[in-house]
Amino acid sequence: MKISGNRLESFISDGAQSVNAVLFFGPDAGLVKERGTLLAKKVAPDLTDPFSVSHLSQDAILEDPALLGDHLSSLSMTGDRRLVMVSNATDRLSNAVGNALSLDNVAALLILEAGDLGPRSKLRSLAESSDSIAAIPCYTDSDRDIGRLISEVFGANKIECDRAGQAYLEQSIGNDRGISRSELEKLVIYAGPGGRLSFDDVMAIVGDNTSMTLSDMAFSATDGDALNMDKFVSRCLAEDIPPISILRAVANHLLRLQLSESKVRNGEPPDEAMKSLRPPIFFKSRDQFRRQLSRWRGPQISKGLSLLLAAERDCKKTGAPDFAICARTLHQIAALARQSSHRRP
Repeated sequence: MKISGNRLESFISDGAQSVNAVLFFGPDAGLVKERGTLLAKKVAPDLTDPFSVSHLSQDAILEDPALLGDHLSSLSMTGDRRLVMVSNATDRLSNAVGNALSLDNVAALLILEAGDLGPRSKLRSLAESSDSIAAIPCYTDSDRDIGRLISEVFGANKIECDRAGQAYLEQSIGNDRGISRSELEKLVIYAGPGGRLSFDDVMAIVGDNTSMTLSDMAFSATDGDALNMDKFVSRCLAEDIPPISILRAVANHLLRLQLSESKVRNGEPPDEAMKSLRPPIFFKSRDQFRRQLSRWRGPQISKGLSLLLAAERDCKKTGAPDFAICARTLHQIAALARQSSHRRP
């Protein structure tokens, strides 16, 4: 059976009493692990207790077809429900899981932690079609999920964070629940219980300086601001960022402009076109992006992308002066930006 949405919290809090097995799967490995551990501790608070918990590997189960069934039929020494945990599960386990759970004497709860299983996955299909197995998808956190996680972690430690710092966190974390929680815990340690975090604090602890430098440089180039652009290119040099990475950062920025410009040309409001971009535009750069969107036209964007592609190709040639090629091309992009200064009617 599928478990999701508003049923999930109560299902885990109840210790999955209504089923014999739970499959956690999805692209967010950190969330798979977090939810699996949360449920496991509802059944057995001490996950290192060998009398209450069995940790089995997929290889061990495949080598011994009776192993999983034996552990699922074992009774707890304390009389409570036993737990059997299997991490890194794949479709190769589907037959073993089906056979073990078909036994009449299943006494333990089986928790399976898997990766991203597609709709045709045998293991996922087994879980979703069975009344005794729950299937719980773990997808990348939405903006709402990220905001809730930040509030949960900071609230538990009575930490306040200013609006700019909160907005940066919501846009810069979230691809993996484990990594997101780790980054937030670093901020908790930095601020201390009852502390307060500013935008500068958040940037100092979790900010990706390389990413921010490349973003600032790309915005300067596509603004036509050659002076600022040269400053950020020098910073890239100091941070040992390769010329090809610089060129690709500007190309990625132009591709985002191209996507938004196409939607605006087809009648979509600029703000709506911008909101659809993933990852979202950093909140401090939205006005700047909106101004660029009103200036850059399709032909100029295509020409800029062609210049960047040619420059990357030239940089890959043996003995080519990488930074000279990169700098020349960025100045060409800046010149295009200045030529595109007319506004959209």
